[in-house]
Parts: sequence; C-alpha cells; structure tokens
Amino acid sequence: MSPMHRAPVALVCVIGVVVAVTMLGAATPSRGVAEVSPTLPAATAEVSPVPQEPSPSPLPTHTPIPPTATLARREFNESAAMKVAPTSFLPGRGPQLPGEFVYAGRRLDFFVGRGTFSADEVAEMAIKAEHALSYIQRRFAATLSERVSVGVYSASLAPGPGTRGIAYTYGATNVRIYYRPGEDKHAALVILVHELAHALQADAYGKIPQSRVDTILLEGLACWIAGEYWLSLSEVNSFQERARQLYQAGYRGNLATMGYGGLDTAYDMWAGFVDYLARTYGWDRFNLLYTTGRGRAPGSADYQGIYGKSLSELQREWYATLR
Repeated sequence: MSPMHRAPVALVCVIGVVVAVTMLGAATPSRGVAEVSPTLPAATAEVSPVPQEPSPSPLPTHTPIPPTATLARREFNESAAMKVAPTSFLPGRGPQLPGEFVYAGRRLDFFVGRGTFSADEVAEMAIKAEHALSYIQRRFAATLSERVSVGVYSASLAPGPGTRGIAYTYGATNVRIYYRPGEDKHAALVILVHELAHALQADAYGKIPQSRVDTILLEGLACWIAGEYWLSLSEVNSFQERARQLYQAGYRGNLATMGYGGLDTAYDMWAGFVDYLARTYGWDRFNLLYTTGRGRAPGSADYQGIYGKSLSELQREWYATLR
C-alpha cells in the first residue's frame, strides 16, 4: 500500500528530507527491507503550505559520476536475496524518447541512442531495473502510478559536465542515464535506480512539492530509497557507516554548501543525514519536512518549524554521533 494511504490522520503529517529523498514521528524504522518503509500522511495538504505553482520549467534532478563498484559487491547486489519479483503491471506505454525502442517491461519502457551500451545490453539492464524497482517500491512503501520511460544515451549528450543521470518528474515522467560503450554497467544500473527513486518521490509526495524540495532532502532520500544498490558503490553496510567514514576523513562542513565541493560526497552525507532524521525523529515528521522546500535551495526546508531546531543544530547533533 502506498505511504499516502497508510498514514493515520492523527499522526503529524509527513515529509522533509532526502535531497526520499526525499524519511521520519513516533517510531524508529529498522533497516530491514520489509520494515523500513516510510509512512506518508493521508492528506499532506492539511498541514503543508498552500501549493504554489512551480516555475514554468521545474528543475530535473541530476546525478553525478559515482565511485566504481567492485565485483564482490556487484555479485552481492544481484544475488537472489536482493531481487524482488516485479509482480505489478502498468498498462500502456511511457512517453516517447529519442533513440531506438528496445524493451517494454512491466512498468518501464527503454530507449537507447548511439554511442552508449548496445541494445542487447540495455535490454539486459532493463530486466534488472524491473527487479530493482520492485525492491525500492517495497523499501519506500510507494508505487509508480504511471509507466516511466528510460533513455540510455552517450555521455557526450549529458546536460551538464559529469552528469550521469537525470529525472524529469514534472509532467510525463522519464529518466535518462549517460554512459559510453564498455563502461561499468553495474554503476549505470545504480544511477538508474537512483533516478527511479526520484520518480517514486514525485508519486509519493506530489509533483509540485517534488519540484521545489530542498536538495539535501531530495538527493539524500533518493540515495536512501536506492538502499543496497547505492551502498554497493561504497562497499558499506549502512548510510551511517558511510557518513562516519567521510566525517572522519574531514568532511564536516555545512550540509547546505557541501554540494559545491563534490556531489558524490555530498550525496552520501545527505543520505546519512536523511537516515538519521528518519531513525531519530520518525518518518511522519520527515515526510512533512519534505513538503516545505522553497525552490530546491539546499537547507530551504522548514527544519525549525518541523523539529524545533535549525538545520545547523540538527547537523551538529548528527555529527556528534559520527565521532
């Protein structure tokens, strides 16, 4: 059942960040896949600000080049224990994208352009992506409401330097990844899973809140939703373990400006912060926080209003647990 339908009206409504990502209340969720699902409120409109029309062209979400996954972790990530059978089906066809149409899955449609993976490689990735989508839907307790098109294109066509993935979630949802022939297909799959997590966020929280969410929450939650897939890039067992590694390596700055020093590190730290907020204060308050963003600016969510503490205070509180 979708988080939007399961949350008791009596609970403090949901949302705050991720940048799922886009996680939080009374009970502390555990890390087991079947037990960590966040619960979104039944009616966020009653507690969140009156929705404002987003800008004419809401910003898509960009994902940078990730670290390289090792073979050992790759095998773990694709083990039988990780796979979840794609039991749901969405009829119709996702939006048409440039390139050759190569695969129609139960919920995803795949297109491939020139100068990237072959059509056969993309079709193989599509099968894994359907399993991964089932995993993240179960983990986040949210499901896609419409088919999503996936485009696989040459890295030379990426919209920004170093961009490996992008999600367009306002309007007809589609995601795109950018790779050269022969590059690590597992890393490409992880980036794709991250972008699909953005599609789940838009379904769970609404496309208008998603278009203006605080980037810390947007990207942090998407990494968290990707779960074991994202963790495979760093070969760690939890988001707190990864955050502790980075903190002890000297990454202790302001979370709101951390993205300027390298997005790969910022995403991992933001994911750890989202995980901390969800476990410490509950999913209800996190989900409510998620809807209070004011235009994607990192740190723009109403941390003070939801938690009674500023972002700086929450950051210091979290950092103290990483020492």
